[in-house]
Amino acid sequence: MGNRAGHLSFQAQIKGNHCFGCGGENPHGLHIQSFWAGDDTAVCQFSPQAYHCAAPTHFLNGGIIATVIDCHCICTAMADAYRRAGREIGEGEAIWFATGRFSLEYLRPVSIKAEIVLKASVVDVGERNTELECELIANNKTAVRAKLTAVRVPEQWMAAGG
Repeated sequence: MGNRAGHLSFQAQIKGNHCFGCGGENPHGLHIQSFWAGDDTAVCQFSPQAYHCAAPTHFLNGGIIATVIDCHCICTAMADAYRRAGREIGEGEAIWFATGRFSLEYLRPVSIKAEIVLKASVVDVGERNTELECELIANNKTAVRAKLTAVRVPEQWMAAGG
């Protein structure tokens, strides 16, 4: 898990991540895996399970959609910050981001049987914020578009009561 063409996913390199969507250390999570696909674009494939359904059982739940997009974007922002710092993910002082702003445009329902591809692009980087755009593609059609602002948070944010 977490390996593609000899490269570890962003998530496989992040230590201490218990997030439901992207945390490798959460045994009940979705365990998404993100990889660079270009200079500022990262991709993630996700295979929904039947229990990820919406009320109509043939469609993927909108909250699961939001979760995988959110986590893919946040991990892309983290990977980008490590790259800009000239370090491998997880090397040296930890770099963490949290979601500051998140908007979704649901264009069409997503089949629960679809293989999903997420494409997140870094569109702007500031001192504390990274702006990203993401597409969720199912059955070769864009089903969801998203914009996310990732906010860099201090390492103590991860501590209880942080």
